[in-house]
Amino acid sequence: MLDAPRLWGPHFRLALPVRYVPGESTGSFVNRLARANGLQLGELLDRVGLGQRAVDPQFAEMYVNQAGLEYLAVLAGRPVSALQRALPNLAPERILPGDGPARWHWPWEPTDGYLVRGCDLCAAARGAREPVWLVCPDNWQVCVRHSRWTDDARGDTAGVVRLDKLPEVLDAHQRRLMRRRRVGTAAEGLFADAHQIARHWWSTAPGTPVWHQRATEVGLNPLEARAAPLVFYPEAVFVAGALVDYERRLVTGGDCAVVLAMLDEVLQRWGLDVVRARSPLREWVMRHREPAPRSGGSRRRPQLALGPGHERSTEMAGSLADRSCLPWQLDLGHAE
Repeated sequence: MLDAPRLWGPHFRLALPVRYVPGESTGSFVNRLARANGLQLGELLDRVGLGQRAVDPQFAEMYVNQAGLEYLAVLAGRPVSALQRALPNLAPERILPGDGPARWHWPWEPTDGYLVRGCDLCAAARGAREPVWLVCPDNWQVCVRHSRWTDDARGDTAGVVRLDKLPEVLDAHQRRLMRRRRVGTAAEGLFADAHQIARHWWSTAPGTPVWHQRATEVGLNPLEARAAPLVFYPEAVFVAGALVDYERRLVTGGDCAVVLAMLDEVLQRWGLDVVRARSPLREWVMRHREPAPRSGGSRRRPQLALGPGHERSTEMAGSLADRSCLPWQLDLGHAE
């Protein structure tokens, strides 16, 4: 049953409801609802409450107060609780403060995360005939089902990269998901560290042949930061596996130096300067000198826990940089 409408505001849903896409931004959903019913975005927002301006949802996110949320639920023909489960920025902690009249606001940056283009095929399966924008912790995501890499680039097609020519990226993502199921949240914390390490490598050597080739294959500029997380993704996943092995050896008293020696060999195969590439690895080792095992598991495969600097990893919240113990924030505009 839908939530009861308020005394003021809309009392009936629009003629044509739209299906929401899980993780969709509020602005993206509202824009699609307006267009499906032959309305301009501003015309629909006039029914949701008061605000200063309507913004194209690829550029900004929309937030509402409690009354605005209730008005939107009526117009969408959905219960408030269902909208809040589907659209991250309608969650209770994202509702604008105040119990006054219904209102909405479009700040230029989401409160948390990034506006990332959704997979066009996933969106089409839910009846979307235009680009859908998702709220993601990082400025990219992978769709395994349709072999798509999408990011926060703007334009009709700029945010979608097909992975047909880069099967190693898709394979790496599937290995990452499998490792998460086997190891638990610690695997994601260690992947966050590996991603930071790989980004450090890319920032100092973006022209590394394997990364240059991948970017070229999908029509990206190898030296632009947009290409970075895509082109080094397989290496980041590989390094994450090595870090899991290192942590297990640390817990069981194994030889951790074996892992570092193996990484030296792999760095050479990737065409990286081994001496320079060791720098972020040394930083990581300094922060992972002491084991932090969880109870349970076997001696061979103990359950792992991560120490200081990984508090957000246990929550599976925030960006990879936020969940890593490695503190650097590299320039994302371009490679130096």
